Amino acid sequence: MLRSPSELKSGVEGPRIKSRVLPERFFSQARSWVLLGFVLIGPALFVFGWYWNYRRVDLPRRGPSGSVPTVPNMDHELRAAQEKLRGDPQDPGALVRLGVLYFEKGKEHFPDAINALEEARDLGALDARVFYCLGMMYQDLGLSGFAVDEFRRYLRNNPEDREVRLLVAKLLYQLGRHPEAVSEYERLKYQYPNDKIVEENLGLSLWAAKQYARAAESFLALKGYGAAEARRSAFYQGQLDFDQMLYNAALEHLLLAVPGSPDAAVPEDKLHAVLAATYQKLGRVDEARASWEKVLSLAPKDVKAQVALRDLNRRHPPKKTKPAKKA
Repeated sequence: MLRSPSELKSGVEGPRIKSRVLPERFFSQARSWVLLGFVLIGPALFVFGWYWNYRRVDLPRRGPSGSVPTVPNMDHELRAAQEKLRGDPQDPGALVRLGVLYFEKGKEHFPDAINALEEARDLGALDARVFYCLGMMYQDLGLSGFAVDEFRRYLRNNPEDREVRLLVAKLLYQLGRHPEAVSEYERLKYQYPNDKIVEENLGLSLWAAKQYARAAESFLALKGYGAAEARRSAFYQGQLDFDQMLYNAALEHLLLAVPGSPDAAVPEDKLHAVLAATYQKLGRVDEARASWEKVLSLAPKDVKAQVALRDLNRRHPPKKTKPAKKA
């Protein structure tokens, strides 16, 4: 067995193998190998640690209030998490587990879930479920701005999650943050260039951001995805032209959106409302009146249509037809 240099004796002869003093160079080389090992293994350990913290886990899905719990023996799992927290109230893992279980139990448990998950995050928890569950709950509670913040934290480490990215873009659009929505849909389109949902929503976001030329390009691209998409494309382009006071072009597009038979591609009452407004701008009173009447036949409680038709009839009374003469 090798001993340290101070313990080894040189020059001792006998039946044993002669002991040798290890040269200093050996220890320098040993230190070099240790350092090299650290350089090679250290990054690998770091990457593994990063992966372990940020790895994609199966995301929880909340159950409707009163439904059968989505996790078997949920009450037992809750008690186990609570018991663990009694021993260590600042255990991030137990707080995450408790928050996720409350989330899965349904909306009536959201306050408890939010409290547990927010505390876990404050304690440094990096589990993806923290951000995902908080985002879902804030969205459900109507706190869309907070939901966007949480989903963005989640997406930093799960950028391939298409559904969450679509949800973020949709929430930004609903919040009126249209340039940000455009940016999100553009990133999605770069990754999914042939996705009709992305194309349609990109066009709507561009329109809301008043980028009319680019919105028209997006709606034109939508036309190539099928008959239903072609009708929606014509409907959107008609409204886009109307916004720019291009009423003849608007009418041309809107008439392409009128179905030969009813379908769900475009809401018919909305289509005829835009048609009625376009006819009025073009001074085609009778056609405008017929379109407003069509809207009210489809949506009798549409206040805007009621007011518009009443105003139109006041300014341009319908022509009275003379009764036919008796033979």
